[in-house]
Amino acid sequence: MDWRIPELSDLDVLQECSLNNEFFANNYGAVNSILYEKKFRSQISIEDGWIFERFHEGENLCFSFPHNIKGDVSDVKEAVLKLKEDAFMSDVSIRFLNISLDEKNILAEMFPSAKIISMPESGDYIYRTENLSKLPGKKLGRKRNHINQFKAKHPDCRFERLDSENIRAVCELEDKWLSETQSDSSSGDLLSDLEIERKIIFFAVENFECLSKSCGMSGGILFVSETPVAFCISSILSRSVTDIHFEKCISDFARDGGYAVINNEFSKIAGTEFLNREEDLGIEGLRKAKLSYYPEKVLEKFLVEIN
Repeated sequence: MDWRIPELSDLDVLQECSLNNEFFANNYGAVNSILYEKKFRSQISIEDGWIFERFHEGENLCFSFPHNIKGDVSDVKEAVLKLKEDAFMSDVSIRFLNISLDEKNILAEMFPSAKIISMPESGDYIYRTENLSKLPGKKLGRKRNHINQFKAKHPDCRFERLDSENIRAVCELEDKWLSETQSDSSSGDLLSDLEIERKIIFFAVENFECLSKSCGMSGGILFVSETPVAFCISSILSRSVTDIHFEKCISDFARDGGYAVINNEFSKIAGTEFLNREEDLGIEGLRKAKLSYYPEKVLEKFLVEIN
């Protein structure tokens, strides 16, 4: 296989694959394939109408499940065997990471001796966009109250959709947020990951026009007294799903409910039936925050190791 680093010029074919396969899982999105190459040292190979991807989780080489660009799954087992043969020729073991339930079942049927591990920390939280925009019912009453309190305290707040005119404010906000987080954290691994994330966000800003044209990159900025205090960045994952890549709010306004406000405001303009707010990474506070919005479902993901 001709493995190579994914580039911006690959966006159109990656997005075509995402749309035709109606992906819900964020790790298969075109934008994530490009952005997170910087973190996971990702490579792709496009062979006979199939997209193959491999990446590193720490020092471990891992593979994504192969996907047909046109969404045709009739030859999926042949594609899996092609990937297995390539790995064998390269003398590397096969570790399929972030595999969906249906994909796990295919692999389990093909390789009965495979080791299968559930990965709840990697499950994507999927929400109905209408529920996040309207916050209906008693169970979301606390969220409505939080937003109302924020707007009462900051009556001059406003939300703007991301565009070429305001996108630079994201860099300012990211630097403020990172500075706050660095001063509060003593974990070297966390800080290293956040520095990489900063590079990814800045790359997205620098290439916003291209990412927006190919993959519907969008998002928003929350202002208070003309000062940007929170941002979110998203892209179109499939025709029914928008993926929220980043959502950040500087601490003074986060305490007042800034995250709830930008979440609510962006959901009003998202334009798809569902929002993927990605995984909780096994962080208890993040898990509770995501569950507090009552997701429609949490996508199961698995690690599958083939001997």
